Amino acid sequence: MLHRADHIISLEFPRDHGRHHQFGTEWWYVSGRLKSDSGPDWAYHFTIFRRAFEKWSHLALVGLAISLKSIRNVGLFKRAFAKMLENQELHRIRVDGYVGHLSITNISEKDFTFFERGGTSIFNVAGASDDQLKVWVKGWKLCEESGLIHLTAKRENYAIDLVLTPEKEPILNGEQGLSIKGREPGAASYHYSLASLKTQGTLEWKGNAYQVAGASFMDREFGTSILPRSLKGWDWFGLILDNNHEIMISLIRNSDGTMAETSSGTLVLPDGSWRCFLAKDLQVQVLDTWTSLETGAIYPVHWIIDIESLELALEIRALVKEHELVSATSTTINYWEGPVDLAGEMSGKALSGHGHVELVGYAESAGGKF
Repeated sequence: MLHRADHIISLEFPRDHGRHHQFGTEWWYVSGRLKSDSGPDWAYHFTIFRRAFEKWSHLALVGLAISLKSIRNVGLFKRAFAKMLENQELHRIRVDGYVGHLSITNISEKDFTFFERGGTSIFNVAGASDDQLKVWVKGWKLCEESGLIHLTAKRENYAIDLVLTPEKEPILNGEQGLSIKGREPGAASYHYSLASLKTQGTLEWKGNAYQVAGASFMDREFGTSILPRSLKGWDWFGLILDNNHEIMISLIRNSDGTMAETSSGTLVLPDGSWRCFLAKDLQVQVLDTWTSLETGAIYPVHWIIDIESLELALEIRALVKEHELVSATSTTINYWEGPVDLAGEMSGKALSGHGHVELVGYAESAGGKF
């Protein structure tokens, strides 16, 4: 029986960087902005999603999709699946499905590429440690060793090989790490962030390698049936400010598109402490949108966000309006995920910064899918 996020728990690290097999869904999300000594400026987005299979029929359908899309030796996959069906006791066999998403953005050329891959925990093709940050899917890896986080992903002539150094401790979003989405019991996730990650390494674009350095933001959530059908999706902002503050904003959207009262956010201060804020503190104005020719979705791409309780005002602009990630074959969701720049002021002092925005539930409702 899968658990739900229906009460506050004590999050401990590095243990809670690992897999939470008692919950149905979780993801490891990292995004960042990078500069190279010679060449363009870059942004990247890397996520590994995990989904626990509650029924063998679910595993069969997902397994078939993965095999047709990602596993070259389909016969091997089918034999493994047939062997698993010999024992259908869920408490004796536990199988997870994993999907990886990678996008790399050439900011200077306003161009990006997107890749996805999937696998199951069968034969260790994909998996995650239970007590440390170590998660992988078919060669793409995110793991921590001796306090450093190593991220590697390669597809065709594109790749990232990065080392991320945490400069602040994990921060707990929501109510001591419990991030409520809907009013139904358990419609929530456990949610924390590593908001300040010094980043350096190598990026490959169209076969050309660049030495890069910059800053990244890591976001983690896990739960079961996180987003109820009464909600449509979310707008997530992970922002790094030039005054040594970071901010996470989660705008939960009702079925009619309005902002839900469960929306919230977290401001991280220079000393690593943080302040949480609620929907009543947020004023959001959309100044511009972009319409996808492929899915028909209309995405906001330019915002004014005021947070009166923090004396913070931000103007946020997408750098590449067309940054939609069409991924319905792997996650059943098409979404917009891309880099942004920002300007504004805090307590009367001017600031600037950058980050990533994720827009979920515009091409189709995400309610009931996470």
